[in-house]
Amino acid sequence: MKTYRTLFSGVAVIALWTGTALAQNDGIKGNGLPQSKLLFNLEVIAYNGNNCPNGDMIGTNTHRIAVKADVTDDPNGKTLGVDYYRQNDILLAPGDFAVLDGNACSDGVARFQLPPNPCSVDLSIPCSTDNPTFQNYLAYARLVGKPGTGVDVKTCATVQGTTDIVCSTENWVSVRGSATDPKPKFQNVSKELLSICLDTNGNGVCDTRYALFAPQFYDYFWNWNTQGKAHAQIFFVAIPD
Repeated sequence: MKTYRTLFSGVAVIALWTGTALAQNDGIKGNGLPQSKLLFNLEVIAYNGNNCPNGDMIGTNTHRIAVKADVTDDPNGKTLGVDYYRQNDILLAPGDFAVLDGNACSDGVARFQLPPNPCSVDLSIPCSTDNPTFQNYLAYARLVGKPGTGVDVKTCATVQGTTDIVCSTENWVSVRGSATDPKPKFQNVSKELLSICLDTNGNGVCDTRYALFAPQFYDYFWNWNTQGKAHAQIFFVAIPD
């Protein structure tokens, strides 16, 4: 009987170890990121409007964009008298990952470059409403920093041949939990940040998806709303094999 109990204990330990190993090998790291190559990391940090960083924050190794804290902006912009101005808009351009202008805090506009989606370049590739196909990468994001800070981000663009701005029905909304919460994990925000999904028949449901830089639109941008001095981290990672 003693031998049986010892054998059973050994099997239980092996089973427990195997289960743990499988759980750790499910393709997702403990921080929520997939186990794949990091292509670019971007920090979007909100500052008090009276204490914005100086300059455009441009440089070879820049991975940071400054925005203004406590902003809820109309994607169409705001007018002051006869002048039109933007707030916390991160303008997007196709190309290799790069921060072209890292300071939307001081003048309302930053510029970020990222690779286009294949279904916006080769129109024979459909942009699925439910499962977009992205060009070798996904976007994962999380909030770090002070509890209670938050973001509400949507992807917008201007309709070709017009000055009409449309925004995706999907947005990334996140609020940093309390200081006692576990370390924040990344979540997949590829749909929200890399495409525009529209309700074209007025039933309140997204039914047509366009990838970033689809030719039906121009002047793509992220409309970046903030609650407090929110600090967001966006990791662009290769699609896992």
